[in-house]
Amino acid sequence: MVEPANPDPRPEGEEISLGAAAHPGAATQQQLEGDSGDFGPRVGVLEELIGPTMSDQQLVDAILQAPEEKLIPWENCKLPSLGLFYGWEQPFCQVRAMGQAAEKILATQRLAQSGQSIDYLFNECCRFQNGLDPLDLLAGDRIYLLYYLRGITHGNIYEFAVTCQRPDCQQVSTHSYDLNQLASTIKWADPNLGGEPFRVQLPYLTETTRRDFWVGLRFLRGRDMNNLVTTRRLRKKLYAAPAVRAGRPNAQRRPNVHAEPTIDDTLTENLQMVIDNVMGVKDRAKVAAFVARMHATDTSAVREWLRDNSPGIETTITMTCPECGQEFMTELPITESFFRPTQKRGA
Repeated sequence: MVEPANPDPRPEGEEISLGAAAHPGAATQQQLEGDSGDFGPRVGVLEELIGPTMSDQQLVDAILQAPEEKLIPWENCKLPSLGLFYGWEQPFCQVRAMGQAAEKILATQRLAQSGQSIDYLFNECCRFQNGLDPLDLLAGDRIYLLYYLRGITHGNIYEFAVTCQRPDCQQVSTHSYDLNQLASTIKWADPNLGGEPFRVQLPYLTETTRRDFWVGLRFLRGRDMNNLVTTRRLRKKLYAAPAVRAGRPNAQRRPNVHAEPTIDDTLTENLQMVIDNVMGVKDRAKVAAFVARMHATDTSAVREWLRDNSPGIETTITMTCPECGQEFMTELPITESFFRPTQKRGA
């Protein structure tokens, strides 16, 4: 089994220097200042190490001896959150394109099955101020970084297969998407919001109680998303129909008396995570009980506030089926080809 690289190869306590630490050849001055609108590929700059009269052997030796940051340079990346919720003085982290260590991480089945691949990938290809754990990144920052890393490694053109959502078509076709289009969808954090938790009024209970009724909200983090994924996996195992016992192929299946609920609990689980308190009451059992009793008008108010204020990018895109011409909305998928370069036509 291939073991992943050290999640954080930097010596303990090493500070991250932003700006000057990024190699000048890694990106344009705009990118070094934090303009993260270019999802195109990055290349190192080796001219200063390579002489015009070098032999092939000397060229290979020069590459082998070159500092890693010149082969795969670091650059500043401005996050949608602007670092406002991490206690950062600057809105940047540093990123670099994926190399062999990153590919080994993505190829490690143990990490993929446990859902840890992305966290190890961030540790390998990103450097965060104050030693921030990638699990503490806002969900919007994590999604943004994932697409950004893909773009600077394999290029901004991303090809993927998608199935037409028209019931009588279901045609599977290949589509191409320019990741640079994501730059226009970035929702930057609003410094005027202040810190978490954010006080959000609930309209139904405010009207019903005839007093200002509010909840304190926070943004989802990476560890929240991982917990949701783990919960869903456990639920699927819990509610799976029991298999036929080995050695008794003709045995009758017993009915699954604990049938999986038909109502998707994702919304409730998300609300329990993002609601930090109810009118200042932080008891998690009481918050969970409150969420279970919320009026749809109030849950809509919470969803709308989060949609309008959560930093990140919009990954919902409009597709057109080449078979039937049907237009439909879909999430920009992360498929097996996501971490692979786009195949050149005619190659």
